[in-house]
Amino acid sequence: MSQKELYLLDGNSLTYRAFYALPTTLTKSDGTITNAVFGFTKMLLTLIDNEAPDSIGVAFDVGKKTFRHQAYEDYKGTREKTPDELRPQFKLVKDVLEALQIPFFGMEEYEADDLIGTLAKRAEAEGYQVTIVTGDRDALQLISDNIRVMYTRRGITDIVDYTLEKFREDYELEPIQLIDKKGLMGDSSDNIPGVDGIGDKTSTKLLKEFGTLEKLLENIDKVGGKKRKATLEEQADRARMSKELATIKLDVPIDIDFESLKISDFNNEEAYQLFNDLEFTSLISYIGGHKEVKDFSYEEIDSIEDFKRLEVGEKLAINLELSGEKLTRELEHIAISFDDQNYYIDLDENELLEGLREIIAGKELLMLEGKEQIRYLLQHGIAVDTLAFEPLLADYLLKPSEQEKSFAELVQGHLQRALPESDDKELLILKTKLLFDLEEELITKLEENDLLRLYQEVELPLLNVLAELELNGIKVSKEGLEELNVKFKEKIANIEEQIYELAGETFNINSPKQLGVILFENLGLPVIKKTKTGYSTSASVLEKLEGKHEIIPLISQYRTYTKLQSTYVEPLEEYINEETGRIHTTFNQRVTATGRLSSADPNLQNIPIRSEEGREIRDVFVAEEGKKLVAADYSQIELRVLAHISDDEGLKEAYQHGLDIHTKTASEIFDIPLEEVTSNERRKAKAVNFGIAYGISDWGLAKRLNIGNKEAQEFIELYFSRYPKVKEYMDNTIKQAKEEGYVTTVFNRKRYLSDINSKNYHKREFAKRMAINTPIQGSAADIMKIATIDVANALKEEKLNAKVLLQVHDELVLEVPEDELEMVQKLVKEKMEEAVQLDVKLEVDVKVGDSWNNME
Repeated sequence: MSQKELYLLDGNSLTYRAFYALPTTLTKSDGTITNAVFGFTKMLLTLIDNEAPDSIGVAFDVGKKTFRHQAYEDYKGTREKTPDELRPQFKLVKDVLEALQIPFFGMEEYEADDLIGTLAKRAEAEGYQVTIVTGDRDALQLISDNIRVMYTRRGITDIVDYTLEKFREDYELEPIQLIDKKGLMGDSSDNIPGVDGIGDKTSTKLLKEFGTLEKLLENIDKVGGKKRKATLEEQADRARMSKELATIKLDVPIDIDFESLKISDFNNEEAYQLFNDLEFTSLISYIGGHKEVKDFSYEEIDSIEDFKRLEVGEKLAINLELSGEKLTRELEHIAISFDDQNYYIDLDENELLEGLREIIAGKELLMLEGKEQIRYLLQHGIAVDTLAFEPLLADYLLKPSEQEKSFAELVQGHLQRALPESDDKELLILKTKLLFDLEEELITKLEENDLLRLYQEVELPLLNVLAELELNGIKVSKEGLEELNVKFKEKIANIEEQIYELAGETFNINSPKQLGVILFENLGLPVIKKTKTGYSTSASVLEKLEGKHEIIPLISQYRTYTKLQSTYVEPLEEYINEETGRIHTTFNQRVTATGRLSSADPNLQNIPIRSEEGREIRDVFVAEEGKKLVAADYSQIELRVLAHISDDEGLKEAYQHGLDIHTKTASEIFDIPLEEVTSNERRKAKAVNFGIAYGISDWGLAKRLNIGNKEAQEFIELYFSRYPKVKEYMDNTIKQAKEEGYVTTVFNRKRYLSDINSKNYHKREFAKRMAINTPIQGSAADIMKIATIDVANALKEEKLNAKVLLQVHDELVLEVPEDELEMVQKLVKEKMEEAVQLDVKLEVDVKVGDSWNNME
């Protein structure tokens, strides 16, 4: 008969570990922070899954004072208060344990360690093999032949398995000697004093010689060193007290029957409902609490005639099984589901496309990974008239700050079901069939959160448009790119040569360590900041050294060119499609918390445009022969949104009268007539305008304008005195975020801010800035999305050959045949300016040129 196994967990220790291991941005959709309870639960379930113990129990501290505080008032006196974000999670941890039917316990005046020690030794006497799971090293004193400690060294996954052999190897002592060791060296985490001047190595050496603290104190005369002898004599009582404080009680009067700690079946409705409420989608499969997907039948179609004869409903779910890369994908199979009928179509690619063209015409479609599938269909001349549902996009709107989920996680989280193991064919059909169930569930949730209109009128139509943009791509001049590459390499080599000449030697300019030696030792420049590895040579340091030596601007230039070269110029060539000669970036619709699009492979949104060097990169993006590039850019859209949502008369008036907003602000805060505003004053006002929209602090503005904090604060106060409703908007938005846990855009897009009530100053201030900026930036992003849809649709309605190629921040880039230029410029400006009606008019600047940079 195998030995029974009992696992004892330190609930407090492990919850703390989980809290500090995972970010506080891990929240429910209502903003409730769940990082600690999630980490603890995952650790617990993984442990049970991997170790399969017979019995388990979790001990918690109860109350703040224990018998140790009576012995030593300052026990744990240096411990910081429990973070406010963590405190309410202890109840949630206990809720989880209760739902999982895992016993937990605690006793007044005793720590969790004491309960664990008492139960561990008692269980050992009754023949159990005991495992203690904790992040507290004190438990190592309990190790024996039948008791091991799984110690969470860092976080929740870095675990050291301490057996008796492992302890002896690491500590060169017996486990029970750990209390003697702490008597000597103390323990700063518990504020146990120990003996002055005795640390880790010395305490081990003394105990290897004398065995116990008591034996050592009886033989102080045999200890080497006069000072150490004197200290041990003077602090003997303190050492004894320290040992007592570190000793885990083994006789706590706790009445627990080990039979009651036997593991129960997790498959119960309470656990399932709690996990669903906590939105622990990825953990549901651990507890077996999901509903199995009901059996379903399907019909296989293997002839084009049968496929074309298929009578489908007005709404159908389709799923294309695609293989290959982006523009070279191949269609392997199709699954179709409608009215509880499921079909698996097994034909060659041409027949699949031929049948599909007829089947989906005029139908409402439910699709998974909609953009990928629509792009493939568009590539083969098949348009999707109405995309009615895409689950990943719906889930993103509900929880925009969460990482993207897999389809299995969506099904677990929203339908409380688990995808069974099945072959590829059945899984494809099942995923397709489940789209109807997900639609019912997610549409209801979107409606409850007032997000349905945003989903149906903005996000879904945009998905279709983005598929077109990706397919269109933008032409890149290979010759221009090669020339730029050569030019940048020559420029870098020239700058390198000048740097070496000024430095008096060659060195690795990219090495902060070597550069630091050159600047601060060889050239004798003043040291601004030091790091652990040497001198700081960051951009802010170089900025402060500007004017001190002619080598400084050259280093800044070198960094600019090498970054542009390695980040943009060299990698761009890899992304040029050989067949089209164009770059086909991927637009991400489900990434940013504000609702802005991002792009990848390559990221065209990050190509710098403020520097001349950065703008040169845009020169390689060109129009096809006989066509021009048209760029339409919203003018100060975020400030216009701010004027609208703040309802500030001063801001609105400026835009309504067509005034330059930065000149107007300069006039207001410097109290001078509009016509007397200088370019420098306008520059400062511009920094204030945009800084306010981003919730800038006086410190941030001071840094941006290179002025003192006091002057920056005065600028901000002057701004608010001239535009008082902007301040009112900011205060009200922060108040709403604190009360409701989220902020909204004009179109009701939500962003949850879990740190808005944090006691941590930096986290709280960052959340406040997000609260101020998200409604502005998010609303601007929504307007841009609506405009993109409207422009794309208008081009089709007018049967024009012009195409939208890119959406980059507040700008649309189109490729337009020369004979359509006049009409398209007018159409784009009109559609973008009329995309939404704000209290101030939207304005769009339209430029035309042969390249993205060379435009007028």
